[in-house]
Amino acid sequence: MKKLNQKDISILKKLAGPAKEPEDAGGLLTSMSSYYITDRDDFQSRLDKLPDEDLKYLAERAMDGSECLVCIAPQCAKTFLKAVDRRLSPETAGRLQDIFESITGYKG
Repeated sequence: MKKLNQKDISILKKLAGPAKEPEDAGGLLTSMSSYYITDRDDFQSRLDKLPDEDLKYLAERAMDGSECLVCIAPQCAKTFLKAVDRRLSPETAGRLQDIFESITGYKG
């Protein structure tokens, strides 16, 4: 488990609503997929509400390994990658897809 910083907690509140603030979590994406979302569509609708700046922060953290794409369901990872592709850049989404595939072997 890791300690969430203030930026992490701020984004978690945007994604999860007025939920109790966790002090430790496996990461924002892991927390969302484990505790807050009901399905892929729910995850998509929450990501859609997130400002691009915060989505970029999550993408950068996934690229440096401090957010774990392999700790969430493959469907949620694909949903996240599609959001990055659509809202940030295909290049960033491609780099994240490469990381995801190299670790999991999942190409879905």
